[in-house]
Amino acid sequence: MSERAAGLCGFCRRARVLKSASGSVFIQCGLASADPRFPKWPRLPVLACAGHEPGEGEAVV
Repeated sequence: MSERAAGLCGFCRRARVLKSASGSVFIQCGLASADPRFPKWPRLPVLACAGHEPGEGEAVV
């Protein structure tokens, strides 16, 4: 999965990238645990997000 395929989450410092043993890639929103407005597992690509913070998030590959 590329940054572009993930939308804003691919470039967000709050996003966490999790890879399963089978090679599937999932993106978890770091805001979800503190703010119920944000889904823990957002539908991708995310095109608009009030909590998006560009930065040094993990690269989505």
